[in-house]
Amino acid sequence: MEQLLGNDQKFRGLYDRYFVAVRSYCLRRLPVSEVNDAVAETFLVVWRRIDDVPAESAVRPWIYTIAKNVVRNANRSKRRRTRLNLRIDRLRSAPEPTSETLVVSSAENDKVLRMLAELRPVDQEILRLSFWDELSNSEIAQILDIEPHAVTMRLSRARSRLAHRLGMETTKQSTEADPRPVTEGGER
Repeated sequence: MEQLLGNDQKFRGLYDRYFVAVRSYCLRRLPVSEVNDAVAETFLVVWRRIDDVPAESAVRPWIYTIAKNVVRNANRSKRRRTRLNLRIDRLRSAPEPTSETLVVSSAENDKVLRMLAELRPVDQEILRLSFWDELSNSEIAQILDIEPHAVTMRLSRARSRLAHRLGMETTKQSTEADPRPVTEGGER
């Protein structure tokens, strides 16, 4: 209980000392409508990590780093929402698909997902981050804690592996479906 009171006082001190600085930081980087949420999120992270507060000389950069990450997340979310809204608008303006188109599209998606599931987990993850989540190579690098050039290489290799599997599946299906030549008289 005593440590909880100590943490509460520690947090209140940090909040009182850095609130204006964090708010100003966020105001310079986000629309006014998003600033209060970013400041609240920043101090929520500070509260959750209250036991990780560094020495006095490093507190300010530590809090600014948290605020920077919160702002990045807010901007990333905004970009995703924008892309999603654009997709929705395109879908709304697109002609209604026919049932035949839906069946073909569904079959192709199922095939891609089936082949994706056969890849190594690291290949699956990098492909999902790139194509489904539409993250940039630098964002993927941060998430996977690797260099951006490594993302480029791994993504290229994963694409090749998936393309190879998809090609093998197509070849396998076409050889199974290939009828043998019919000889005269209708017999094989």
